[in-house]
Amino acid sequence: MNDSILNFRFDGLSEREIFDKPYRAGQIFKFIYENCIFDFNDMTNIPLNLRKSLSENFRILSIVESARRTSSDGVIKFLFELDDKNCVESVYLKDKNNRVTFCISSQCGCRMGCAFCKTGDMGLIRNLRADEILSQVLYLYKIMKGDASVVDKYFNIVFMGMGEPLDNLTNVETAISKLIDKKNLGISQTRITVSTCGIADKIEDLLKKFPNITLAVSLNSPEQSEREKMMPVSKKYPLNLLFQELKRLYGVYKNRITLEYVLIKGVNMRRQDVDLLSQIDKDIFHINLIPINVGGDDPRRPSEPEIKSFMDKLTAVGLKVTRRYRRGADINADCGQLFYEKFVEGVV
Repeated sequence: MNDSILNFRFDGLSEREIFDKPYRAGQIFKFIYENCIFDFNDMTNIPLNLRKSLSENFRILSIVESARRTSSDGVIKFLFELDDKNCVESVYLKDKNNRVTFCISSQCGCRMGCAFCKTGDMGLIRNLRADEILSQVLYLYKIMKGDASVVDKYFNIVFMGMGEPLDNLTNVETAISKLIDKKNLGISQTRITVSTCGIADKIEDLLKKFPNITLAVSLNSPEQSEREKMMPVSKKYPLNLLFQELKRLYGVYKNRITLEYVLIKGVNMRRQDVDLLSQIDKDIFHINLIPINVGGDDPRRPSEPEIKSFMDKLTAVGLKVTRRYRRGADINADCGQLFYEKFVEGVV
């Protein structure tokens, strides 16, 4: 299998012997990153012999679309097949103002084992390479460019798909460095969010390289014993040490941190949870409430009045709180769901 050309930086590519002229690399990068042309044969201002040579030595994308589902509210969920026949998911989302977000996977499966996550049920199959991460972004970017309802050329990227980004830090950092490179997509760091379950000793490694990205930490309970039940990683990185590190990092980088909080009825919406959450530093942290994504009449999902009541209680103690509304409910667009269905059926 040929190497993906996405693995090369502009300077390194322009020095390859395959090119008759140094400026050819710039032409190719423009075709890929600006025009979303993913077949060398469609690069019409490149000489035919060079196109042939490129096709023989490289490929562009490292993924192939295997399936997609489109919801009534415009969410598109993709299942991509990798070289080894494993699959990952990506999601294309638009808000009510047609602003676009790409939800990207960093691993095939996940070894963190969070109780509310379908991806964790599969375990970790393998890390994604940087070119596989970039391929997801470029594929969705092409979808966006063909979406007539989108008028804003800007988009956001959230590493909230399958996998724990900090458990594949080297490849995630390589992908981000290329995403923000002006010779590639040139995305602002502020438009990239990396979500982690709280691998405390790797967070600063990410922020040293990308100090302006948005950091989101999956909290889900302010009580150590309860969080350990939901998120085994909390045994290695207990809440007191995690918050100590997050506060220290805020002092260095000055970026407010989002705490993601999956609402589970009877588990983490009690008065004692409000009291514990009220103790966090309100200048550093912002809480994003996410009602658990379960189908039908699952007793774990809180009702709308219960969600509002909990949110009001948090606001009353001075916390900055928002709610994430479920999108793509009619296509079961939870993280990992599409691959999980095929996984348990033995299709992949």
